[in-house]
Amino acid sequence: MVIELLEPLETLTIREATWNDFDAIMRVLSIVDHEFVPPLTEGENLRVKVSRILNDRRRSWIKAVDDGRIVGVVAVIYHYRRPQLGLIETLAVLPEFRRHGIGKKLVEYAMSKLFQNGMEATLITTWETNVAASAMYNELGFKMILRKKVDGAYFKLFFTRSFEKRAPSRNGFSRFWSRR
Repeated sequence: MVIELLEPLETLTIREATWNDFDAIMRVLSIVDHEFVPPLTEGENLRVKVSRILNDRRRSWIKAVDDGRIVGVVAVIYHYRRPQLGLIETLAVLPEFRRHGIGKKLVEYAMSKLFQNGMEATLITTWETNVAASAMYNELGFKMILRKKVDGAYFKLFFTRSFEKRAPSRNGFSRFWSRR
């Protein structure tokens, strides 16, 4: 199956969200909630999740805005589980704005923010049922590193990507294990 992109949106901008965007982020996530497997609302309270990310300097929401309306969002977490690793999560684009490359632009912007903030690699996850997201992550240079069964019913896929190529270590160990 070949999926063609629609024409790019001429008024689309990508930038960091602020507290003023809280209601619009909630609206986007609520509209697409049922498409997440499991739905976002099955885990923590969605209002708490959005608030927690807006309140934390090590996290941020990135928004895609078309003609003054937020049409997509993605969350970014800096220093996720180790100092140089970033996490990109909760990518959501309104159904009527899909196939315009908005998800890809949100992920690319998130990757640039992580790189600008000193991250050396990023992790991104999706559910096995989200074939479009998996294909986009592969297209963006991510490599799948893990397929994990969650809650006994769902499979979560973990992808990673380094931001710069490094010369292989002479002793076979990564520079994170080096004592130099």
